[in-house]
Formats: sequence, C-alpha cells, structure tokens
Amino acid sequence: MTKSRSVERQDAMRAVYIHLVRDQAIEEVLEDNAFISNVSDFIPKFEFGEEMLEVIHRAVARKEIYGLALNQYLNNWKFDRLGYIEQAIMLIAAAELELGIQAKVVVLDEAVRLAKEFADQDSYKFINGVLDAI
Repeated sequence: MTKSRSVERQDAMRAVYIHLVRDQAIEEVLEDNAFISNVSDFIPKFEFGEEMLEVIHRAVARKEIYGLALNQYLNNWKFDRLGYIEQAIMLIAAAELELGIQAKVVVLDEAVRLAKEFADQDSYKFINGVLDAI
C-alpha cells in the first residue's frame, strides 16, 4: 500500500524523533520498526518511498549543519535546546528544502501541520518563522 506524502512525512518525523531520543543510528530505527510492526499490531510500519528515505538520511547526516544554520534564526535559543519533536520537524523540513523535492510553501505548510499536531502549543509559530527565513 502506498502512503500519502503527508503520512510519509509524519512517519519520517517519527523516525528522526526516535533517532534523536535514543541516539540510535537511523538504520537501526528503521530495522527495529520493521521487526516490531511485523510481530505486533501496536506499532504501525514505516513505509517510505525512495525520495522520503533520501530526506530521512539527509536530515540525520546533516543534523549538525542544519542545527548551525537554524541557530541563526532562533532568537535567544539554540537548536539543541529545542524539544526533540521540534528538532525532528525542522530537520525533515530542512532536508526537504535542501533537496528541492517539494516547493518551499508545501514544506513549510507540512512542518506547521506537524508542529500543530505533535509539538508544544505555540511551536508552530517559531517553526514557521525559522523555516521561512532559511
């Protein structure tokens, strides 16, 4: 079954979030999900197309670089002090923007949607502002 781009992006955010929380290699995160989702109905399986896999790998590989770039627009904050959900959303968005797979407006809208659904109440405002500035 093919998932929508929006669901893929949400799963990508979850995978990067797990990577950040556990400080675990992204390949291990994806392998763990595949195993657990096969033996249990509790955890849904991550299914990514090639483009989204590229986004995930780029986000993880360049998280320090993205963090430094995003720090320039985080007034009185540092990227590594943000919550892991906010970091994951911004890393996925930064990777998508760098790869140019989707238009900037689409990437920003999706990042805001994810922030409204999963992050702290007002996080979507600064996520939108920071990503719009880069």
